[in-house]
Amino acid sequence: MLWQVAAAAVIGSLFYVRRVFTWVRDRFALRSARIAGYLFATLFALVASPLTLTLFGHTPLPRFSDLFLVGIALTAYLFTWDAAAYLLAIALAVSAWVLPPAGSFRIVGFAEWYHLGSFAAVSILIVCLIARLKARRKAASTEPAEEPELRMHGVAAGAD
Repeated sequence: MLWQVAAAAVIGSLFYVRRVFTWVRDRFALRSARIAGYLFATLFALVASPLTLTLFGHTPLPRFSDLFLVGIALTAYLFTWDAAAYLLAIALAVSAWVLPPAGSFRIVGFAEWYHLGSFAAVSILIVCLIARLKARRKAASTEPAEEPELRMHGVAAGAD
């Protein structure tokens, strides 16, 4: 139960990362979302990789990649899909290092391949969904507004 509370606290605090990162971006004049995304992904990997290796050592729990999955989703949502793909590549490398045989990038056994494959597939699906939702939101915000007279006419016609 303590692990669950700690995980919920960490995940909840990640939603405030946007404010902190906006402050850092404004302070250091990082205007490009792509550069800021790569910087965020690198910093996230630098924090999450040692944390993952420390918490799980070389005996990973079934879902030890969830910390990286949260980072990938945040990177795709806050920045760009390519920065999220960069973080996915780092996460796969760390996962390959942690999975047995530990301490090498050699992947042996169906279970390890399945773990990496399913993690990559879920991550790519999440990144694609977030990118699509961002594109729809952007398209909806750039659509021209209807003329007020046409809207009123449609309301009046529907009322008759």
